[in-house]
Amino acid sequence: MNDMPYRYLTPPAAAPGNAAERFFGRLMSLMVWTLLATMGVVFALSLLVWLAVMVVTSLIASVFTGRPAAVTVLWRRYRDMTRGLARQGWRKAEPASATPRADANGFTGAAPTAPTAVQDVGWREVKAPAPDAAGHTPSHP
Repeated sequence: MNDMPYRYLTPPAAAPGNAAERFFGRLMSLMVWTLLATMGVVFALSLLVWLAVMVVTSLIASVFTGRPAAVTVLWRRYRDMTRGLARQGWRKAEPASATPRADANGFTGAAPTAPTAVQDVGWREVKAPAPDAAGHTPSHP
């Protein structure tokens, strides 16, 4: 693993000649690692059991409600998404616009490059409100 010689390391807590301390040190170390491994396995198994319970509950509920199960809906969406991405392939990136505003086409009078479902409003200059008679600028017009 590593080529570091052990004689440069600090000595362990147990004396090299005391076999009982070394045995109990290794036993405790083994017990701690066993406990941690058991906790990890129990956590993973509890997640799998909970997933199985939720899938079965969803499938049973779909029988009574007539709607497709959540698992089925998610699987269909994933399948449709992956099929759509597989059909598209790699597209060339569209060139960046010279004017960064969203309503640049409306402002310049140019024809829109692609039809969109979003309709932007025209831009206008927003002027700072004038101070009132007391010299205070209102926070909201």
